[in-house]
Amino acid sequence: MTPPLDARHHNLGRHLRRLLGVVLAVVLTSTLAAAIRPAPVAAAPGDLILNGTFDNGSTQPWWTRLASTSTTVNAGQLRVRTSATVGKPVWEDLVGHFEFGVTAAQPYRLQFDASADVSRPLRATVSRADTPFTSAVDQTVTLTSTMRRFTFDFTAPFGDPRAVLLFHLGAHAASTVRLDNISLTPLTVDPATDPILYWNGVLLATYKALDLPPTTSSREAAILHAAMQDAAVSVTGVGNPYRVRVPVSYPGTQENVVAPSLHAAIDRAAYDVLTALYGGQGQSYSEALAGAVALRPSGVNAAEVARGDTVGVAAAAANLQARANDGSGNNTPYPLDGVPGSWRPTNAKAAVSPNWGLVTPFALTSGRQFRPGPPAGATGYTDLLGKQEYRTQVQEIRDYGGRTSSLRTPDQTQLAFFWANDLPGTYKPPGQLFTHTRTVAEQRKLGILANARLFGLVALALADAAIAAWDAKYQTPIDLWRPVSAIEASEGPGWQPLSQTRDGVPYTPAFPAYISGHATFAGAWAAVLQRFFGTDAIAFDATTDDPHAEGVVRHMTGFDHAAEENATSRIYLGVHYRFDADAGLATGRSVGAYVYANRLRP
Repeated sequence: MTPPLDARHHNLGRHLRRLLGVVLAVVLTSTLAAAIRPAPVAAAPGDLILNGTFDNGSTQPWWTRLASTSTTVNAGQLRVRTSATVGKPVWEDLVGHFEFGVTAAQPYRLQFDASADVSRPLRATVSRADTPFTSAVDQTVTLTSTMRRFTFDFTAPFGDPRAVLLFHLGAHAASTVRLDNISLTPLTVDPATDPILYWNGVLLATYKALDLPPTTSSREAAILHAAMQDAAVSVTGVGNPYRVRVPVSYPGTQENVVAPSLHAAIDRAAYDVLTALYGGQGQSYSEALAGAVALRPSGVNAAEVARGDTVGVAAAAANLQARANDGSGNNTPYPLDGVPGSWRPTNAKAAVSPNWGLVTPFALTSGRQFRPGPPAGATGYTDLLGKQEYRTQVQEIRDYGGRTSSLRTPDQTQLAFFWANDLPGTYKPPGQLFTHTRTVAEQRKLGILANARLFGLVALALADAAIAAWDAKYQTPIDLWRPVSAIEASEGPGWQPLSQTRDGVPYTPAFPAYISGHATFAGAWAAVLQRFFGTDAIAFDATTDDPHAEGVVRHMTGFDHAAEENATSRIYLGVHYRFDADAGLATGRSVGAYVYANRLRP
């Protein structure tokens, strides 16, 4: 058949131009035939292939590589009489369909019926037009005399507005191949097979298995999600990486150039990061990797997986290396200020992460970039304790945050526990916010690239929120004591916060009160999601992992609603003052806005 005359076809890669040379040579002899061709048949809804059923008797827009290869429609099927190409490459002879678009990271399903008069192989590819041997799907099947249905699901590792579907028929003796019911359709995004959501779930399971403070857990989430973002960007070429764009070339100069598998690249990046971070703590991710492999589309072949692995290894290594000397290992003991108003151990536990405010941020210029002013504007501990604002806030906690409070409502009690997630065995505060991100991402049906960017932004913002909050907690003149310490100093022992362990033992986190880490995380999270979705007005049902609020679901009208509940909950739990919550929210919102504006731009 004569190929289309559209000049766009002349932009094909060097190989495809050579392959089509013979066909182009007969164009001048086929003008009359071209003039009487039937109009192309419209594709079925969602189908990218024009005339995949051949019901109108036309062979258009299908074309062949060799002039000696003929195509006819017989009984509603495309019959291809191939040339003898024994000893030549498989692409020496082919039948193809030009000019449809594929979108990077979009899942697709390729289906076709095929048979042959002799047993023979058939190679099916969806390729880039300008580099025809770089394929989004590349599968070889064995044809028999019985017409059979073949189905391959794949996720496009690149976007191309001028992709081609090719059936490679070379390297074989002459034969007759029959094709029918050819379709290429986009698939609905399935969150269950999204590798970003999958590995985030593995991370949350790790949080629950290990008793990690929110400082280290947020740092490790940022490394994980940055590596997955870098892997996705490297394979698809869409968006901007955090740390590295791994070189991925598509030269189109040999038969077996394959595109890296997007799933394999993300899976390997995640596996390598998690193994490096948690392997020494008794965590193994071999089963998790096997589970990820089982979720990959059926159209991925071994060569694509191997190339994807290479990208994932490089993305993980770059992000791990970048954090190798970030100060997170600084274990210098915390010296107590030892004066009224200053933090002192609660529950007989030493200060947690006292040097975290000095850790190198992921996006901020330093941990103090958005440092809030001191609580109540105080110049020091003595000044603070003498302020009416301080006394009023202590009274509020005494009244509403105590174990036996008669003023706290049942809803406020539920709210307090719902947002806690402080205890071992829970996914901790960052984990709850990741879970809410997952809920919204699934609700909005985001694809792999959108999730890679969204979770990357959230993770970077939470990591820097921890650094900013811990800077305010430990690196400022006032390392504020917790409410239980303040009330005990003025009234003696007896008052206890609502916050408690699984066994009912009073519990207060072992770090200074000002500012609230929960509130800072929440503010950063809300700021990112508002900007990512372009609105705050996205309602969702929020869940919790706290044992004292098991099964509770709270309906959020938007991201600010969730953030403000999260911050306020610490007052009702009896572990934070109101200025802790307010300053934490403000700091977090500044962090989130800065991260969104400066990292992972689309």
